[in-house]
Amino acid sequence: MTGKPPSSRRAFDTRLAAYCVVVRDGSILLALWDMRSTRPEFAPRWTLPGGGVELGESIEDGAVREVAEETGYEVRLTGLLGVDSGHVPAAARLGREGRPLQTVAVMYSAQIVGGGLRHEVGGTTSEAAWFPLEELSRLERTSRVDQAIALYEGARG
Repeated sequence: MTGKPPSSRRAFDTRLAAYCVVVRDGSILLALWDMRSTRPEFAPRWTLPGGGVELGESIEDGAVREVAEETGYEVRLTGLLGVDSGHVPAAARLGREGRPLQTVAVMYSAQIVGGGLRHEVGGTTSEAAWFPLEELSRLERTSRVDQAIALYEGARG
């Protein structure tokens, strides 16, 4: 890909992230987004395993890496579910306040090929767990979970 070098006058940041929907035996694998170690007032919420893609990393490799980091499982991607973008105003950012953020989230379906359930240490999630799909409405969760499940169910037919 070619183009102009990034301008230092750009008025916003961009975050590319990749997430996976992993469903097994009617349950979905989720990670607890938990920023209380740096922001004690933060209210943890369950989310899809996934997160930021590193500079130079493929989106697919980022998705697989993030699932391993946050849950302990090795996965194989089985399909692209969708891409979503969003906007976080500067005042609402967790961390580097001062500039708005454009988010780009790529969501995949995936299946487990190895590893075992464990919790992330020193990251942005504090737990990983399986939840029956029919019980999700009782969880404090990010809107991305509902969006990804709708995409997953739509892809299944």
